[in-house]
Amino acid sequence: MSLEILNEPNAHCTFLKQFTYRFAWRPEKHYVAGTQIEVRSHCLRAFISWRYAAFRMEAGDIAFRWKIRPTVSDYRQNMGRVLFRARLPYGAPKDQPVEFEMTVIPPIWAGIDNRLSVWTIDVSNNFAADAPVPDPVQEMGTTCVLAAEAGPVENLSIHSRPVPGPDGTVRTAVVPEDRFGNPSRFAEPVDCQLEWNGDSQNLALSGAELLHLDAPTDTQRARIAVPLSALSARENIANGRIEGDCAIVIGNPVWPDGPDDLRAAFGEFHWHTDFSGDGQRPIAEAIRCARDYLNMDFVAPGDHSPKGEKWVETVRALEDANSPDEFATFFGWECSSDRGHENYYFTDPDHPLVSGGPAGIAGGRPDNLREKLDQLSRTRDFLVIPHHTNSVAETRRQEDDSPFWHPYPWAEPADDYLRLVEIMQIRGNQEREEYDDAWRGWHQNNHSSVQTALALGHKLGFVGGTDNHCGWPGRAFAECEGLGIHPSRSVILTGVWTPRLERQNVYDSLKARHTWAVWDTRALVWFAVNGTQAGSEIAVPRGTELTAHLRLSAEDALQTVEIVSEGRIVWQQSFAEPDVEIDISLGTAEQSTHFYLRALQRNGGIIYASPVFVVVS
Repeated sequence: MSLEILNEPNAHCTFLKQFTYRFAWRPEKHYVAGTQIEVRSHCLRAFISWRYAAFRMEAGDIAFRWKIRPTVSDYRQNMGRVLFRARLPYGAPKDQPVEFEMTVIPPIWAGIDNRLSVWTIDVSNNFAADAPVPDPVQEMGTTCVLAAEAGPVENLSIHSRPVPGPDGTVRTAVVPEDRFGNPSRFAEPVDCQLEWNGDSQNLALSGAELLHLDAPTDTQRARIAVPLSALSARENIANGRIEGDCAIVIGNPVWPDGPDDLRAAFGEFHWHTDFSGDGQRPIAEAIRCARDYLNMDFVAPGDHSPKGEKWVETVRALEDANSPDEFATFFGWECSSDRGHENYYFTDPDHPLVSGGPAGIAGGRPDNLREKLDQLSRTRDFLVIPHHTNSVAETRRQEDDSPFWHPYPWAEPADDYLRLVEIMQIRGNQEREEYDDAWRGWHQNNHSSVQTALALGHKLGFVGGTDNHCGWPGRAFAECEGLGIHPSRSVILTGVWTPRLERQNVYDSLKARHTWAVWDTRALVWFAVNGTQAGSEIAVPRGTELTAHLRLSAEDALQTVEIVSEGRIVWQQSFAEPDVEIDISLGTAEQSTHFYLRALQRNGGIIYASPVFVVVS
């Protein structure tokens, strides 16, 4: 009648550490000798993210145990998510405890809790070799949860919103984190010193804090000094610079205001929750974490084809969180196929393009859906954003070793709605066909990169997404969602210049391509050509002198800043300082073209600003 945990192993998110759980199952009825039992995991994301080192059971003979490092083929042969199967040689009396142990390694993502249950198989006749084996039956009430909780504090993040809000303050999240970026808590309160805009104040930190700092008079970065003597033996501030007896952590750049009275905003709109069959964590909790821990300005989800009650709940969570001038939400979902993936976004929750809605789209290949999208775009507004365009699925079909999906099929440009592309995500950088390692180009030479699309005539702005399936917007977690090519506490965001932090304004600014994408930095970027903002078009006569204006505030010295046109670097320079403002001659306009900016920080952060499209008459 129950499945309970008999001990408390204090499990936490980890790459390595093993924790042993002891369980007691109390059967709801008497089971005869020879009965088999199975212990199963309920959620796909937890099943594949937890690792299982050992199973032990004295009262049963274990016949099957799940591997600690299974292959894709193994997963496909275990669709019931069976962790172990055992035969009870002496049966199990009703309500008498049957004990067993599991030694596990939790995932690196907090909140990916593992919900277990007991299933029984009454093998009635061992002498009849051809007798059918009954299907397993779940014992009702036999569920328990293994929680994936944050580990000890090993980092301190400072996330300031990039410009002051309408109230004249800078909303700033100060978040102790474990080594994977999960919000954590100090064992004891830590008295820190916060410096901002020439002033200092004491700050007692236990867990995450939301501060409202005064508007800066010039470019500022919050600075917090953490006394090392206040940390326990298990705690660290690995992202701090040691000065004397303190670890110094410096936040992201904040400008006093934006150019042309625009507001800079950061957000993320490609992440999955438990509304996706391969995702986990509730959507409302995901939104709250994006707002309160990563201190984002806007979000939209990208679950796989949410329909019915899932869409109702999606809309409810987004509407509840939407707060004009404070935090913006809008609506979206992912349409996946074996020939590329793309997400749809809109501001109306009753839009015809909702999954299975009046537009008649619930899935399908992008090339086959183009006619429907073209027709819908004549009467309704929406955005289509392709992602991992230059990637091929890592998983392969058993029957013919073909990939589950192929690169994105770039077709004719569709300027009304195909105006943005996800240039970076957990599957790496999608900008070009070949990269050096520092640019994190996991997939190469698949002929569907962003540069390929630009060469075909697509006018695309750049956004950054994660495509994570752990319900943590912005978190580009490594391990099985990145194969270790990027740091374990990585963050990818989209920056946008918008008149107002409000749903329609943010959406319109995205559609105008006034965007930049950042990976492991919250760099602020203003890029323009002849006064025309990134993402826009400028028409000039042939022979016009072209000048780029760049204002960039990064989080570290700049290894390289580059302007790219038609796949070629037309300007490049390194900077020892993180703040740059410079005019750059681009020569004369001889043919229609585009210019975009990319930059690499010394600490590995990556920056892309959307192109300016030059039309020569």
